[in-house]
Amino acid sequence: MRRNNGINNIEEAEASVSLRSRQLVSDGTETRKVDQEIEDPPLVRQIGIINCLIRFLKICAFMTALIFLVVVVIIPLLLYFCPQCMQQLFFLNFRRMPLTDYENVSSNGVRAMARSFKLRGDQGKIGVWHMLPSKLSMRYRENGLRPSDEEIEETMSKEQHSIVLYAHGNSFDRTISHRCELYNVLSDMDYHVVAFDYRGYGDSDGNPSEAGLVNDTRVVFDYVKQKAGNNSLVVWGHSMGTGVSTKLVSDLSQEGSPPAGLILESPFNNLHDVISHHPFSLPLRWMPDSMFQEIVINPLYSIGLHMDLDKWIANITCPILMLHAADDHVIPVKLARLLKERALALEKNVEYVEFDVKREFRHKFIYKADELPALVMNFMHKCAVLKGQPS
Repeated sequence: MRRNNGINNIEEAEASVSLRSRQLVSDGTETRKVDQEIEDPPLVRQIGIINCLIRFLKICAFMTALIFLVVVVIIPLLLYFCPQCMQQLFFLNFRRMPLTDYENVSSNGVRAMARSFKLRGDQGKIGVWHMLPSKLSMRYRENGLRPSDEEIEETMSKEQHSIVLYAHGNSFDRTISHRCELYNVLSDMDYHVVAFDYRGYGDSDGNPSEAGLVNDTRVVFDYVKQKAGNNSLVVWGHSMGTGVSTKLVSDLSQEGSPPAGLILESPFNNLHDVISHHPFSLPLRWMPDSMFQEIVINPLYSIGLHMDLDKWIANITCPILMLHAADDHVIPVKLARLLKERALALEKNVEYVEFDVKREFRHKFIYKADELPALVMNFMHKCAVLKGQPS
């Protein structure tokens, strides 16, 4: 009897435990809901936002430190120990238009009859265009004639037309649109126009250097001079080409054989100032001037890049015409003004024309100026008269 009672008590206890377990299981959902409400109040969500913000700030701090390291340490060291990198940015000869046709001059927007040919430089071939004066082109076309390359070449001495030798700026080549538009403007003034590509540009062989660019320009100048007869020859440089042409004309003046004149479009005064003001140098403008000179400019001097226009101009003996847009975003107009002041201080025969900001000519659209033909023709006439040549 007692044994049966014991068994019954055990069974009742097990049933009670089972009931409590079922109650706990059935109430588990509610328990989890209560726990979730306790564990996920608005305060916890705010903590999550704060954690995200902290992670974001850490990323920003890392990126800032990385940029600081690149700008303050890596770039200066690279420029100091490898000035060829900055020289490549200065020349930008690696910028090219694909599928350019150098042989078919008219396909690039040149209106005048022209020929494409090669001259031989010390690093190989130099690609050259010779574009005829507009009236001469019209005469051939009206008569249904297509002159041979030899006949086009001979017109430089047989016809009384002044000649412009054009030295372009950095990047791309002689085929780029704003340069071809200038050729058209000059041809419409009834001038022969000779344009070429320095070594490493366009279809010309070799690798660029300051001395190399000047040498190539000299090769083309000597060729044109030989073919020009008694016609006036003026050198026109744009942007980087103002440095090349100023050095060439300085050398020619010292030799006693300068051209009739020198036209500088968008010029600068020296290498230090043009690099320090160029948009590419923005990450370097934190440097004091003495540090910039030591880390950026002096290494360029050591590999032969000088561009000292304000020194070279002292030797020039022919008239100079400077053209600059007040809104030039690549070479600030103040650098052209400094070069002008230097030329005037040296008592050079210099004219300076500045185009108002409202004209929006910027760095390469001065050819659009309505008054440009009159300015250039008056200058060319003065140069020819001083040289005793027909204008």
